[in-house]
Amino acid sequence: MRMKNKIKNRIVKINGFLKSKKKPGLTVIHLLRLEIKHLEAFLELMRFQKNFGARSKIPGRLDTIFNEAGKLRAFGLEMKAIDLITHRNGFSKPKLFLKQLDFLKEKTCKKLKKKRRNSAAFKLREFSKHPDSKISPNTCRQFLFDKASGMLDLLSEDILSDIKSLHQLRKILKSILFVLPIYRKFVEPAVVFLKTNKKLMKSVESEIGSLHDTDSFVAGLGKKNRRIHVSEETALRKIKREWQNDMRRMEKDLQTILPAIRQFALNLKEQSTDNLNNVRQMFN
Repeated sequence: MRMKNKIKNRIVKINGFLKSKKKPGLTVIHLLRLEIKHLEAFLELMRFQKNFGARSKIPGRLDTIFNEAGKLRAFGLEMKAIDLITHRNGFSKPKLFLKQLDFLKEKTCKKLKKKRRNSAAFKLREFSKHPDSKISPNTCRQFLFDKASGMLDLLSEDILSDIKSLHQLRKILKSILFVLPIYRKFVEPAVVFLKTNKKLMKSVESEIGSLHDTDSFVAGLGKKNRRIHVSEETALRKIKREWQNDMRRMEKDLQTILPAIRQFALNLKEQSTDNLNNVRQMFN
């Protein structure tokens, strides 16, 4: 399998965003960030294959676009979350606060459009020195071993008390899911195992994502650049309390399912180790 096609497909879609004149809405932003995350996961995989020459990081200007798009996404999601929670509980809407969020969202949108306009199209050589190389079965096995080890390191601590560690666990699970289609020709036993646990991985990463977003909403209420009008203090306290209650429920859900993820990581590491040992024996 030639690896340059895998990376080119992502670059074409990212460059399509750069050429677009349309206002970047939430759906477009989500798809853009998804393409970049897929690209990052692929580069993580290919760093285990030296003859591919994967760059250690995505280009700085792409990282800047990703982060600006993330801010735009966050403002949009927060506004939607406020609408949802006020409707669900019959709370009065903090219209002035929502107006402020909308202003910040539009300001960020303008910044993103400017960065999009000023960014040159991305080229294959910015991501790999030797894109024509073929993937090695050992590359997939080493990648899975590394990801399993990373999960076990995170799960050895009180991960529920650290939102950053939880987010890191989510990123590992998403990386595994993103490059799963590439494995199937190289590590068949592991692929069967991963497909069997696909629902578990998606469930956990989704729950962590919701928790991470809600945590950012709560933190956002305390930011200095968020001016809260005295007339809306009570409404926003109620919203904050509901978000905190939601977070506690999500943490409880995660507490019951994290042991299954730990076992998943243990089994994945064991399978990857066995596969690596079998490959070494073949060449001895």
